[in-house]
Amino acid sequence: MLPKKRKILFFSAPIGAGHTRAAQAVRTAMLRQDPDAEVKIANIFDFFSPMVGQLILKIYLIILSLFPPAYGLMYRWGNKDVSASLISQIINWFLASRMHRLILEYRPDAIVCTHATPAGLAAYLAKYHGMKVPITAVITDYAVHRLWVYPEMERYFVANSSLCAVLEGYGIERSRVDSVGIPVEQAFGVTYSRERVCRQLGLAADKKTLLVMGGGAGVLPMDEIILLCNELEEPLQIMVVTGNNRVMYNKIESLKPSLKCTLRLFGYVNNIHELMGAADLLISKPGGLTASEALCAGLPILVYKPIPGQEEANTAYLINHGVAVRADSLDEIRTHLLNLLDDTDTLAYMGRQAVALGRPQAADTIAATIFSQVCS
Repeated sequence: MLPKKRKILFFSAPIGAGHTRAAQAVRTAMLRQDPDAEVKIANIFDFFSPMVGQLILKIYLIILSLFPPAYGLMYRWGNKDVSASLISQIINWFLASRMHRLILEYRPDAIVCTHATPAGLAAYLAKYHGMKVPITAVITDYAVHRLWVYPEMERYFVANSSLCAVLEGYGIERSRVDSVGIPVEQAFGVTYSRERVCRQLGLAADKKTLLVMGGGAGVLPMDEIILLCNELEEPLQIMVVTGNNRVMYNKIESLKPSLKCTLRLFGYVNNIHELMGAADLLISKPGGLTASEALCAGLPILVYKPIPGQEEANTAYLINHGVAVRADSLDEIRTHLLNLLDDTDTLAYMGRQAVALGRPQAADTIAATIFSQVCS
């Protein structure tokens, strides 16, 4: 008799691209370790009608772009106020049947959640509907929000050991928490030839090179940052990744003829690992996945205006470990660039700290642990 094929079901949410990227990284690692496994990634927004899903996402992006303090208030409220748990229970009640239907149809050996909302949904099904499939959570920031915490969770994977203590404070046994890092694709753990990548991009390997990214949600003023960099005396090379933000792409494209600095403009790309390998400094929002990728690539980070909540926590972690600086205005970006680009020793130190903190094997470790301890 042939051995039973292992089936893993991931649940994520498109609230920021990082949650899905984490699921994809672990899925890829699982298929490396067991090519016969069936691994599916489900998006909880598919449980809504397309119109409702788009509306939720639009409201979220408007809040991030225009009222970031409001997001911080909601984050803190959800972390402390008991009424947030009641609202979460209402959402669970509303969506649980849709998730349960997919689980019964797919019949997975394990469920993996890379966002707190599906984690709550899965825990609700285990508690109130008798679902027996083991649930694991992959937390994709350097902080743990209370809405991640459920006694029904079989196992947690977190970024560092301090988060193990946070979960213990919530009553989760230490034996159920693994400090492994935030999972990234295997490519971020590989060293790339700066000379080769620069040659392919038409850049000079001996010039200071910035990578500006994280503007897919429209909350990073990438065009203004480029104009600021263009005013600096030191001739810079800038790689800009706008992702799916076509409006920003077109804005920057229109600036190119007037720039003295060398600019390489990209939309959505699948070689961020190579671009990071060619850069001296990353200017970005501090999402957990972006930060984790930069650490694995040994790339120092200039964080711009972290949103209150998990971005603040991510920024504090990065600064405390000497791999990042923070700017809350364009003037502060200018000051940091003037200081860092003229101080190769500090940049080199930040790069070494990043490498020391990076966890490029996190995805493989999570995959192996789920196979050996959750699916067994």
